[in-house]
Amino acid sequence: YKHVIAMLTSVTSFIKRKVFRRDRDRWNHQYAHGKWAGLGALDELSRFSVIVGYAQHLKPGGTILELGAGEGVLQQRFNRDLYTQYVATDVSDVAIAQAKRFEDNKTRFAVADMNAYVPDQAFDVIIINEAIYYGGTVQRILDRYAAYLKPDGIFIVSINYDNGRNDTWHRQLESCSYAKLDRTVISTSKNTFYVTVLQQNPHADTASATVLAAATL
Repeated sequence: YKHVIAMLTSVTSFIKRKVFRRDRDRWNHQYAHGKWAGLGALDELSRFSVIVGYAQHLKPGGTILELGAGEGVLQQRFNRDLYTQYVATDVSDVAIAQAKRFEDNKTRFAVADMNAYVPDQAFDVIIINEAIYYGGTVQRILDRYAAYLKPDGIFIVSINYDNGRNDTWHRQLESCSYAKLDRTVISTSKNTFYVTVLQQNPHADTASATVLAAATL
């Protein structure tokens, strides 16, 4: 009987992930089976270090939101003394359950879909580290979260090269309405990553501002 129940549970999980393509089930399966354990490896250190460097240099003592945080690997690269608050979200409750061991009075992890999450505060820095692909378009996800940036707040976005398969995302980033403050290209034994710092463009026209306001309603 237990064997039958286990088999039915496995089949149900497979159908959810492969047939219905439910994001949370797919991500939970991957995290439960250690697919993303490599994010803690040496070949990821340089990318994480660049992101941390930008955030702590440009907004020392700032408040930070990370979207698509997984098991909290990036947050562990930060010096906790150099931020006021760190909020990190991921759609996978399996990943967040692991990340919660890093929580303290300044650090919080929450299960949330980046396409539906509504922050309860504004942030100095919003990090989208290899997660922009799950927000529809670059412009859409930046517009959605621009309402939760403090004045002069910044986005930090990482997009990998993946042998040219992410060209569409790179083009979207280049054509979006946000000002590019800086970019670092990191080549590792695994991939090439483009980490870009963006800020709402103060010279955007009135029409663009209207679109932004509508997108955040």
